[in-house]
Amino acid sequence: MKFLKISISCFFLLLTGCSTETISDRLYTQAVGLSCDGKLSFYTEDFNQGINPPVEGISIAEVLRQEEALNGGKIFIGHTELLCLDGTCTLNPAEELLFEKGLSPACKVLYAKPEEYFQNPDNISVIHMIRMSEQNGLLCRTDLATALSEWHGIWKTALLPVQKENVPGLVLLHKDGHCTELSDFAGKGMYWLRQNTGNFTMTLQTPEGEQDLLIKNCRTEKRMENGELYYHVIIRTGTQKLNQTLQRLVEKQCQAAVHEMLAARADVIGIQDLLENSGIRPEANMPLKIQLSVTVQ
Repeated sequence: MKFLKISISCFFLLLTGCSTETISDRLYTQAVGLSCDGKLSFYTEDFNQGINPPVEGISIAEVLRQEEALNGGKIFIGHTELLCLDGTCTLNPAEELLFEKGLSPACKVLYAKPEEYFQNPDNISVIHMIRMSEQNGLLCRTDLATALSEWHGIWKTALLPVQKENVPGLVLLHKDGHCTELSDFAGKGMYWLRQNTGNFTMTLQTPEGEQDLLIKNCRTEKRMENGELYYHVIIRTGTQKLNQTLQRLVEKQCQAAVHEMLAARADVIGIQDLLENSGIRPEANMPLKIQLSVTVQ
């Protein structure tokens, strides 16, 4: 038994090694920023709201080494809640951070210039605003994993939030780095078209004033018929009183979303998956037309 205890102790010593590094020696980032204007620039803020000077390099590995040398300890990005980037980097270095350095796939992606954003960041408020907007039906999913799945489609576009005063807006980020900002109507339409689910209360503007309506569930049915794409949005509510008003509103929002997405040659509502499931091999220059209907129950 004594030999067994000694063996177990030696095993754990081998696992931990002889390093004197402690948790307090690590830099745990709450937000990171990437910019590739000339060189790769890397920005960080830790969970104590400590803003670190940006470092530059030619690769992710180099900027991380420089960050660790500057900090005097290891950098840990696995709990990062916000990734800030602009069109100079697109999503390629972010993917490297995810698969090789352990960046959380659930972190939110914000489209902004890191050199401006990290001068006076308010990450807690921004992250809270994005999450609450998603939960209240004002914003579709904007996590890194979702953005990367869209980025690997044939149109190579991703839908990212952009900071505004009250509710985040949305931009379509393209493979060449430029972005197309969606209108507020189209941004809200993306929520319904991307199959978000969950209960929430939304406020409707009526001639009688603002009125709250409970959304109990929503889903989007997608299919191919006679070579055309059909999207059917189905919404369940807790009352029949404002259903017609809601249906007209959602129809306008979804029509705006489809129109602006197709005009920008983007796919952020699963067009490619729908075509491939129907045995059609999609092409980047393929002409598309979407028929849309909304039912409120």
